[in-house]
Amino acid sequence: MKILLTGGTGFIGKQLVPALIQAGHQVTILTRSPRQDATKAIDYLVWDGKQMPLGIGLYDVVINLAGSTIARPRWTASIKKDILQSRIDATRACVDYLNNNPHPPRLFISASAVGYYGSLHTDEIHERMKAGKDFPAQVTAAWEAEARKANVRTILPRIGVVLGDGGALEAMARIYRWYLGGRMGTGKQGFPWIHIEDVVRAIVFFIESETLEGPVNLVAPQSIDQQRFSNALAKEMGVSAPWVIPTFMLKLLLGEASVLLWGGQKAIPRVLQRETFRFQFPEIEGALHNIFNG
Repeated sequence: MKILLTGGTGFIGKQLVPALIQAGHQVTILTRSPRQDATKAIDYLVWDGKQMPLGIGLYDVVINLAGSTIARPRWTASIKKDILQSRIDATRACVDYLNNNPHPPRLFISASAVGYYGSLHTDEIHERMKAGKDFPAQVTAAWEAEARKANVRTILPRIGVVLGDGGALEAMARIYRWYLGGRMGTGKQGFPWIHIEDVVRAIVFFIESETLEGPVNLVAPQSIDQQRFSNALAKEMGVSAPWVIPTFMLKLLLGEASVLLWGGQKAIPRVLQRETFRFQFPEIEGALHNIFNG
């Protein structure tokens, strides 16, 4: 199939593209800067993140991963606007392409996040639960609302903390190597994680499915809290993680953005489990061992 991809040069996109090609798909990536693939296996089209390039062709699947990173030290008004608008603009461009196409794609996969549920959860969360009210929840709800305007079958992967060689884990591991790791807040907040390889396999699974649609929690089946993750990471790295950073200090240092550390969700992948998707890395210890040892 011919696949159009936004956000294809990001952390997930870099892992996803080779898997799509290996599965026999033709991939076109929308990018803000001109690029060329030496192997000629990937086509690149330049766009501004707001409108599709003129003369864009026909595709079978559109995958939208575009969006400015939410993990920033402090959320000023301008940063919050950028976080929201970058997602809305890219998604709206995709939806306009889908809805104004005489031969629309068969499937739209538009990224979302488990932040949709809000950040004060210690109980398990599934896809039918309502949106939260904090800033990440507001952003994610607006993001999904824009994607739902598409007149084609739409899947909304609510992605958890993606663990792999790079991304968030790279930053966390650096702190632990300095023996500064430990519990954030109470440590009881959910830590909805997933191995990058399972993210990629799930997206390929979405493409191959003929019926799946709507929100899908893209998280591992093992529901853990932040304390469990901290312990597992420290053990895998062979370091101690004795520190406890209380919630009030996180709020003092990072302001509203601190919710990403002291908050969390114990999201479970109910839809994927119902669809009998098989996780390659269902447990945190095995996932971390694979990432650090190959």
